[in-house]
Amino acid sequence: MIRLVIFFLMLSSSTFGQQILEATILDKETGEPVPFASIGIVGTSKGTSSNFDGQFSISISEPVLLQVTSIGYESKKIYSIDVTKVIELKPVITELDAVVVLSNPPNAKKILQKAFKKISENYNDKPFMQKFFYRHYCKDDDTFGRLIEASVDVWKDRGYKSFQNSAGEKESVRITQLRRSLDKTEMAQGHEPISVSNILETDVVGYQARKKSEHMSFYTNVSNLKTDMDSYSFSFKGITSYDGQEVYTIGYVYKKDSVLTTSGDYRIRAQATGSIFITTDTYAIIKTEELKTYGKNSVRTKTYYAMYTGEYYPYHFILEGESHASDSSSHVFHIELMSVEIKKGKENKFEGRLPGKEELLNIPYDSVFWSTNTTLKTTPLEDDIIGDLGGGISLNRQFLRYKQYEMNIRDGGVNGEEKFNWFKHDSKDTRILYLVFWSGDFQKYLIELELIKQLNQKYRNKITFVFLSLDDDEQRWKETVKLFSFYVDGIIHYRIGSHSATAKSFSVKDDPAFVLIDKEGEVYDLHAKRPSDPLLKEDFQFLLENAVEF
Repeated sequence: MIRLVIFFLMLSSSTFGQQILEATILDKETGEPVPFASIGIVGTSKGTSSNFDGQFSISISEPVLLQVTSIGYESKKIYSIDVTKVIELKPVITELDAVVVLSNPPNAKKILQKAFKKISENYNDKPFMQKFFYRHYCKDDDTFGRLIEASVDVWKDRGYKSFQNSAGEKESVRITQLRRSLDKTEMAQGHEPISVSNILETDVVGYQARKKSEHMSFYTNVSNLKTDMDSYSFSFKGITSYDGQEVYTIGYVYKKDSVLTTSGDYRIRAQATGSIFITTDTYAIIKTEELKTYGKNSVRTKTYYAMYTGEYYPYHFILEGESHASDSSSHVFHIELMSVEIKKGKENKFEGRLPGKEELLNIPYDSVFWSTNTTLKTTPLEDDIIGDLGGGISLNRQFLRYKQYEMNIRDGGVNGEEKFNWFKHDSKDTRILYLVFWSGDFQKYLIELELIKQLNQKYRNKITFVFLSLDDDEQRWKETVKLFSFYVDGIIHYRIGSHSATAKSFSVKDDPAFVLIDKEGEVYDLHAKRPSDPLLKEDFQFLLENAVEF
């Protein structure tokens, strides 16, 4: 029978072609989704993961044998030609050893210490390159702000030979493909262009703090478990199963720490709780999960590891968090990094660092890549995010529009009038605009320009404030914007000059001048109220309440 199947696979592979195979992994007993399961192509390092809803997609060019594994379930092998819409995994019930039943559980701390010592034996300590799929989305309060997807390569020149203190310290990183939505977040300009380093550092096998510290830092993703082990309390939580192996479940809690404030109260410092899953025979770390809190702020991480050719590699990272500002506003982010392939050997070596915003914008967009390669299946939530951010426009088209948008709001002193005209056209059906015509002789109305910063903070993502400089001297204009801190996140600047056709079209004869344009792209008020006029906010509110949704 096996020979017949192999013969069929060989016969059909020549006409198979590139395909995206999709299915959902469910618990056989409960029918519930099995999230973050590992789906690997047997005999290769290629694979994917199931998403939060148990769904996965994988690119195959020929019939293959898949292996599906997840903690707490029996592993399952299935030929791709036999895959239906649903793959069921059977839960494993592990009987505890007599030593556990007799209330003499294993020493949790010693198990973890042994796991750290065994890293060089359980994980590849030779050079290798790993290819990942990256997804990142975030929102301000209840409004989603951006979604980014990328293909990421990581070259580990020494493998897992030693711990790193930060991503990129002993490895190279490059982005080969990227697509993204428009950015509507409060900190659109201040955002890190891509957060690959942050999520790589959630790999506790590869990243650990080098020195002991007095207190845990909330603002780093690098674990201090190994270095500051005495600052934690550990507990044995039981035994589960993974791919036919018994697995220890170790819980840990960072010992409470507080600081005396100037008001005489004690404030709790950063705290952390989590679990680590370690095989009972080889002491390999196969999963970690942690919740770190500081006041109302929180960060949650999960990492998963799978075996390939006798060694473990990370196959799925999750990093998500929530922060709260003093004005009660909140920012939520979610990042995932999923392994799609591992390549061993020096021939795969490359030199590189994480690219900046400019370099990311220059990555050519390849629509064929996104339609034929393995990506993390989107959940219904993420499909809604894509639709919300782009108004129904596909993520592919949003990225092309985003690139053009960024090119037209950067360096508004070069072809400023042309860039503004594009921006005004792009804003139709999308943005309400408040135009500010000004010049270097602005001292007499400086207070008006300063008030715009406050209005921008209040109406960010609802109304776009655009400064149009009538100066002819580009260098003077740049120095002025910098000196008076007019470049504020969310405010857009163009230098159109004193002979501007745009200024004439809006009947601007002197500065300052203000023009209000509604969401449909029509002039609502050619002589709009000044920022200092309280009635301006009434106009803003009227336009916001009567804006047509597209």
